[in-house]
This record gives sequence, C-alpha cells and structure tokens, in this order.
Amino acid sequence: MPPEVQDVRIVDIVGLDTQADGGTHVGSTKQIGRITVAKVENKGRGFRRLRIKITD
Repeated sequence: MPPEVQDVRIVDIVGLDTQADGGTHVGSTKQIGRITVAKVENKGRGFRRLRIKITD
C-alpha cells in the first residue's frame, strides 16, 4: 500500500465476491438506484473487474 492511502474500503457482494475497492464511492447504493452485475472479468490471478448496469 502506498503510504498516502489512509483507508481501504472493502466491498462484499453477497454470493459473488469480496474485494478491496479503489473506485468512485457513494455512501449507499440507494443513492444511485438499482444495480445489476452485467459482466465479471478475470484480470489475472486474484484480480476481477465487475461491469455493472444502473437501472431504474
């Protein structure tokens, strides 16, 4: 971890995965509406990328 990183956010998507998250954050997914997982990409050993869709 770089020394300037103070906090690490862990995201647990029940039934799918638990990962450290470096993306843009909202306080709650209620702020953006319903999301669905559109695609899970394997980016190498121990790395995954989730593609999500935001729906009404």
